[in-house]
Amino acid sequence: MSRRLPPGLRPTRIELQKVRRRLVTAEKGHELLREKLDAMVMEFFSLTKRRDEMRRTMEEAFAAAYPALMEAEMAGSRREVESAAAVERTIPDIPAIEKGIMGVGIPAFAIPDPLRPGKMPGYGLAAGNGRLDAASDLALEAVDAAVRLAGVEGAILRLSSRIASVRRRTNALDSILIPRLKGIIAYISDYLEEQEREDLFRRKRTKSRGEERRW
Repeated sequence: MSRRLPPGLRPTRIELQKVRRRLVTAEKGHELLREKLDAMVMEFFSLTKRRDEMRRTMEEAFAAAYPALMEAEMAGSRREVESAAAVERTIPDIPAIEKGIMGVGIPAFAIPDPLRPGKMPGYGLAAGNGRLDAASDLALEAVDAAVRLAGVEGAILRLSSRIASVRRRTNALDSILIPRLKGIIAYISDYLEEQEREDLFRRKRTKSRGEERRW
């Protein structure tokens, strides 16, 4: 036999049993990783589809908010709009949470609904006009859409990184470890079978010589 065993392994039945157990574990691990990978890929495509829809929503929201802001400036003045923006009620900090997908932590934003507490703008009724109020509402909708889109895009980035990692591990099991273990099993099995044939031949030869001596 031209093949060789890895260092530390001997072609014995005990080693054969150990390697067979390792192969069973590796194949089960490979199966679980494949299931995990499939689930993550499905979630990835679901998130990308959702991301595309949310991006269109965000673009439409900003496309509606910008002209409304221009109209508010035309109805009043640029300084009036800037002053109102300076005292506009701020959006609270949005905490990041983590949800699990097949054991993978995916970031998500705990976005409040509504995004900004209270229905009235921070600048007060006397400081604004109807067009400014409309622009404020549309701008809030645009920011809300942008924040929600950012959360989904962050999840996609994290998930794509984990998919690549799991795929590497799966490929390593499939193309390196499992074939190597199967090769070792075949080597030891062939070696033991050859040893058994040689032992059988020696026993037959010894028996034949014993019978010849009796004659």
